Amino acid sequence: MSGEAVSERARSGDDTEADWHRRVVTRSLQGAQKRSIDRGDRFIRAAAKVLERSNGESLTVQDVADEAGQSLRTLYQYFASKDDLLLAVFEEAMRTYARIIRAAIADLDDPLERLAGAILAAAHLPAMHNKAGVDRGLVHLRLQLGQAEPDLIARSQAPVTSLYRELIEAATADAALTALDVEPATYFLVSTRTSFLTSMTAGNEYGVRAPDLIDLSLFCLNGLGAHRPREWHERVDKRLELSGDGRSILRRLARASGSTSA
Repeated sequence: MSGEAVSERARSGDDTEADWHRRVVTRSLQGAQKRSIDRGDRFIRAAAKVLERSNGESLTVQDVADEAGQSLRTLYQYFASKDDLLLAVFEEAMRTYARIIRAAIADLDDPLERLAGAILAAAHLPAMHNKAGVDRGLVHLRLQLGQAEPDLIARSQAPVTSLYRELIEAATADAALTALDVEPATYFLVSTRTSFLTSMTAGNEYGVRAPDLIDLSLFCLNGLGAHRPREWHERVDKRLELSGDGRSILRRLARASGSTSA
């Protein structure tokens, strides 16, 4: 707005913002937000490619910038540090992981069957993808970030944690589970599942025979007070809709479609 126009508004006492001002600013901010998200998505997918190639054992921000075809300076406009970028990759991987589990149990209606199905589906992924379903690289990434930023890792895992919390809450409709405290139950279930998958993916470090996936489902539900025979868990397992396309979660993330505005 010109100085003359401002002076005219001041003299007239009209300090009301025109509605077109708001519309212009809103459109401008929306455009900038979309460009930022698109550029950030490009860096996340590039980082996933680098991590997938190295099994999560080696990554530099320069590697990611080169993979994305962008400068290091541009990368740092969107991510404050290497850990900030890795956390974004981990969060997107967890969102993908949660979608896979939800799709696997989509045809199950009974709340307790859905909970068991989610445990079983997660346990299937490493074997389905030649130990790539949970991603050796993703396991290394979680362990690395968890040592330095456990609170941020917790927030990044929210899509998966929230899924299991939701399923446990729904399952409390079962008479045997009505007195269940959902938060600690979610903690125990998620931590048990994570330990099982880490052993399947990175190796069994305990020196004892590992349980199979039906054992895992039995153990988790029994711990919650929902006692079902092994045959029940096996029937739930057979009803899962699992996609064994051979792609690891990092590879799925690296190849995810998304706009890449320049």
